[in-house]
This record gives sequence, C-alpha cells and structure tokens, in this order.
Amino acid sequence: MNELRLWGDPFGDVAHSQALRGLLRLAIGSGMRCALSLTPVRPRAATAGERSVPLHDGARTFTVGTMLPATELELVQRAVAQPVAATAPVVVFAERAELRDQTLLAGLEWPVACKVVTALADTSSRELLERVRAELRWAGTEDPEHGCELAELRPWLQLPPPPAGGPILHLGADDPAAGTELLVRVFAEQLAARGQRLRVLLTDAADGFEAALCARIAASVPGVDFAAWLEFVRGPLEPAQVRDCSGVALPFGSLQSPRLLVLLLASGRPLCCSRYDAVAAVLAPPGICLPIGGRWSPGENGAPRRFLPEPRALVQALAQIAEDPAVAAAIGVRARCHVLQELVCDRPAAPPMRPWSGGARPTVVLEAPLFENSSAAELTIATAEALLARGQVELRLCARVPFRTDVGHLRARAPALLPLLHRDPRDADLWLTTGWPPRAHRPPARTFAVRLDWEYGALPLELCPLVPQEADVVVVHGTHVFRTVTAAGRAADRIAVIPHGVDAALHEQAPPLAEVMAWKGARPAVLFVGGLVFRKGIDVFLRALLEVAAAAPPFCAVVKTVGGDQHYAGYQLTELVERFARNRSAPPLLLLDRELSRAELAGLYRASDLLLHPYRGEGFCLPVLEARACGLPVLVTAGGATDDFAAGHGVRRIPAQRRELQLPGAHCSRPWLLEPEAGATAAVLAEALRDLPALTAAARREAAAVRHCFSWQHAAAAIERLAFQALGQRRLPMSLRAPAVPVLQGR
Repeated sequence: MNELRLWGDPFGDVAHSQALRGLLRLAIGSGMRCALSLTPVRPRAATAGERSVPLHDGARTFTVGTMLPATELELVQRAVAQPVAATAPVVVFAERAELRDQTLLAGLEWPVACKVVTALADTSSRELLERVRAELRWAGTEDPEHGCELAELRPWLQLPPPPAGGPILHLGADDPAAGTELLVRVFAEQLAARGQRLRVLLTDAADGFEAALCARIAASVPGVDFAAWLEFVRGPLEPAQVRDCSGVALPFGSLQSPRLLVLLLASGRPLCCSRYDAVAAVLAPPGICLPIGGRWSPGENGAPRRFLPEPRALVQALAQIAEDPAVAAAIGVRARCHVLQELVCDRPAAPPMRPWSGGARPTVVLEAPLFENSSAAELTIATAEALLARGQVELRLCARVPFRTDVGHLRARAPALLPLLHRDPRDADLWLTTGWPPRAHRPPARTFAVRLDWEYGALPLELCPLVPQEADVVVVHGTHVFRTVTAAGRAADRIAVIPHGVDAALHEQAPPLAEVMAWKGARPAVLFVGGLVFRKGIDVFLRALLEVAAAAPPFCAVVKTVGGDQHYAGYQLTELVERFARNRSAPPLLLLDRELSRAELAGLYRASDLLLHPYRGEGFCLPVLEARACGLPVLVTAGGATDDFAAGHGVRRIPAQRRELQLPGAHCSRPWLLEPEAGATAAVLAEALRDLPALTAAARREAAAVRHCFSWQHAAAAIERLAFQALGQRRLPMSLRAPAVPVLQGR
C-alpha cells in the first residue's frame, strides 16, 4: 500500500524534472517505495559537461545525457529499478502544454492504477505526497488472482541471480500430468550430453517412483548414466533448493498449484513452463518465461482434456538457458518485476470500471501497439477509422505496450480515434488483438480473435495452443498465412481471411513528393519500402541494381526504411546500404529514414517510377498493395504472400525457389523462405526499365481496380460480421450481407 509510481523525465534541469525529483526525494524519505516509468524519457546524446546514463525499461535500451549530481542520479536509478504494484497511484510530470496528453498516456500504460494524478506547476511536493496518501486510503486494498503475501515472497525475491551452468529444477510427481517422465526422458536423450543437469524435487510421489522411472527410461535409452546428471530430492519447495539452479522446468499437463508458480517466478530463475490459457493468467506478459508450446488432447472415456507439451519446444527452451545465460537471467529479472507488479496481495485496489451496457450494437475492442510506427499500428488505425465511419458497432481501442510514440502522433494521424482509447475495456462482444507476440491470455470477451501475420511458413510452437486451438477466431490477411495456420492444425472454418486495404490518400492522382522529384531529375527512380533486413530482400535489391546499372540507361534508387528504431533495431543491413551509396559504379541512392504522413507516402509512390521488392518472406506486404493503388508498377517475388493481389498488368514477378532455414526456437514444421536469385531479379528489373512507359500506363489503369477490391471498408465489414455473430443475432443487418471480399484477378 505504501507505493508510488512517477511518470516523467527526471534527467533534465527544467521545472517539471526538478519537481519530479523533489517528490521522489520526499516520498523515499517518508518510507514509500517509488518506481519511475521510463516511457516519457527520450534518448539523447550527452553534450559537453554531461554524463551518459545507460537505461533499460524491458523494451528499450538507450542512453540519456544529464548533469545530475551523483547522489540524485543514484536516487533516480533506484526508482528505475524498483517495481511497484500495477495498481499503485501514478503522478505525472510534464510541460504544461503536454500534461493532458501525458496523463492520458500514463493511464493507458497503467490501466489498473488506482489513480493517475497530474502534477500542476503550483503544487508542492508535500501537497502531492498528501494527495497520493489520500488516494491510497480511498482506494482500499485488493488481492489479485493467484497473488501471494509479500512476506511469503520475500525470501524468494532475496535469492541471488541464477548461476550459469547450475542444475535445472523440476517439481516432480508420479502423476503423468506433472511432466516428470517427459522431462527426464528429454534430458536422457538430448540434454545430458550437452552438460546440463537436472534436479527433481518430489513433493508428492510414492516410494520407489525414482527407480521405476529410471528403469522405464533406461529400457529405451541404452547406456544412460543417470548419476552423472540426475538428482532426486524429496521435501517441500524451499528457496535453498533453488539457490544454485540456473533455471526451472515445468512441462506440466495441468496446473496444480499457481502459488508454487508465483514463488518460482519470484526466485529470479528463468522459467520454462507449459503455457496455455489457464496458465497465461499467471504468465500473461511476454518475456517473463520461456513458454513450452503444445496441444490439447481430448479426454478419453469422459476424462477431462489434457495439455500435451511438445518435447521439441521443451528442448529449445532449456537449451536457451544453457547457451545464453545473460538472456536467461534477464528473463528472470522481468519475472520478478511481474510478480511485484501483478501478484502481490494487499495492493491498492484498482478503480471500478464502467459496466458494459450490452446495447443493441455489438461492442468491438481493437487491441494493438497504437503508439509505435509499425504495420500493426497502421492497419489497426485504418480499420478503426473505417469501423467508426460505418457506425455499425460500439468501438473501443486498447493500446498495447511498449509506447514508442505519443498522443500527439496519434492525434496527427487519426484525431477521431482519441476518444475511443480505453484504459481497461470490459466485456466486449469481439476482442481483436494485433501485435507481436500475440496476447496469450483470453480477455473478457464473447469472441476472442487473434490477428496474425507470420512470414516463415511454419508457426512457432510458443503460439500453440493459442493459435491452432484456443482463440475463437484467427484473422489472417491472405492465402500464405492461411495455409501456415491450417498446417499447424487450425480448422479452416475457424479462420477469417480479411485482406488489408488502402486508404483514400493513396491514389494515382496524388501529388508527387517534391523532395524526391527534385533529387531524381529526369532519371527513373526504383523504389524500395521496408525494413533493411534479410527477410525483406534489401541485399537482393542492391545487387540487382548494381548488375543492371552497367547496361541500362541512367536510373536512380530510393530506399524508404521502416521500423529501424523499433522491430528491426540491431538487425538492419544499414552498413550494406551505406557501402552501396559509396560505390562509384552504383546508381545514385536516396535514403529516407524519416516518418512520412499518409499524403507524403502517396507522394513517394507517385514520385517513383517502379517498386522493386524481391522479398524472401512476407505475411502480406502492404507497400506492394499501396504502390499498386498509386499506379506504380511493381516487381515482386513470385510464390509468396503478394500472389493474392500482385498479378496481371503492371506487375512483373521474380522467379524464386523455396528453401528451408533454421530459426531460433521450435516450430510446428520446418520454417522456410523464398529465395529470389539476384541475376533473375536483375533481368526482371532490366526488362521493366526498357518497357517502363507501357508498364506504367498499365499500372495506372489497374489502380482504381486495386482500390476497389482492397479497401478498409471491406475489412471493416468483415470484422462487423464477426462482431454480430458474437452478439448472437440470427440475422445480420442488410448492410452487412455482403459477399466475400473480392479478390483482384489478373487481367
């Protein structure tokens, strides 16, 4: 109850930063536990006289420059590392002009905070502290589901970090649902030879269980030396039995004690655990465990169904602990933070939420990372605008963390959506979640739908059983991902295929972007839009340009990057692009890494002469569709996700071969990509440049048909049908009795 969260930037010398530090000093001096949210802190390089402070908030690793003295900096860093309950009050500090937006954003990040308090400029630290204490008294207390008392958790929280190379702890039992035999067998067959050791703590097992288990496994694994890597211990679970362990493995088929799961999370050891809906109530946030995927097996002769962990997923999770102790330790740190935020009893009570009205129109919640620059954010915004304009449903928006942009960014992009943001939407008819990784825990909704993009041909086992079995509906956007999901075991009639659309700003009459027009002059411009990553084929793009440049008339290249500071950070082939730009034999290249408005994006397509996208893997590839809507010829890989909408006039397809690849983690089958050969790509590009006038004319003739067949109105109508089905109406409104979304055919 004696907890407080501060929201703001404490590293500057401006008034609101000073006020934040003043409240921090006073609150800590008064015995309160204080946390600091880093969301409003933006990276900045240290200038003369400043020190560079490294920061990490679980999602971002960045630095800020500051002139804070060492004592104040130490106080701030303590608050950064201090977790408090998710329901703790939040006090927001910002410039006067930003206070309203920052208060909204703080409430969205901490939706169950008992109170979000705005720190006005004329309010003293003492007054703020008294306000917070009053809010805590008025809030009262609550015990979260599966919560534990802090006194019980304290000895687990005080354990030192996990040692590298220690044994793996398992809570064993003679009940097959505990997964003990599966785990011991996996160690005997694969992991013991790698030097990993296993400690099985038997809290409840019959005498002789150990010997019988080893005998069964030895019969199928000849020559196994159990004594070298296997230890059995009997007794209750205590911190001493975990202290020297590097991780915990729980491949159970049914969860017997959520309390023990919470204690093990608090130990700071990385937890390899079966994760299905009931367990996800404890393990909901991403990155706090190494999930073991599997499938539900129907019970026989009236017995309840049982979760069957996939052995390959178990092996991969345990191998990660041994191969990357630093990453494993970070998972343990996040798990501890999760326990203190969500699973401690006697925390401040969350505010009561407005009850659901249950009106005639279905309630739809779109959940997505709305505060980032990504395809997930963009498609959700476009879908929400279309749903709002149609007026058939009650629409709410739920923002997923982390927040990488701010309210002002969303206001500029889609101001009508701001009133739809909800801290904690309840009891929806349809809840459609978007973003990676997908939400693991079912929300309060009649129908839970997962919107999925996946590029690699085989689903990761960590998405099982969520995607193949548990979600009510899986929404995909084309044939490629549809096949991937059905191959994982999902019934085809429980998949909704809803293609993306293009918005009104993207059309063939849009004004060309002046910046590009002035730069390229009379030369035709070959465009690439996407992350500078292997999967997108930026290396093939550059090699093809080099090969064509020697023989073709002069042309230039424009590269528009996407997601370089977010999803693709650390993976981009930026150095390759920079080397290309320095190559005297290469065509001139313009690199655009700033964010573009929708009108500017349309202008970019219109200022370019053709789009070359020799991708290896795409879930849909919205830039290709957008380019076609603007009348731009496109050259794309054949055989992939774009086959649904990139065919006919104005399109040239690049031959490619399917090849398997090795990805981290276990998958339902062998992942694969397409490999467009650089020579074939160059040949297609050279031919397109020769035929450019005719190709452009054909592409412009197709633009209107592309926009008609692929619109956000079609996508919104499909989502409305799902919502009315969730509402349980026998007949849909006349306006929703539409045929399936049309597919653009080659002509």
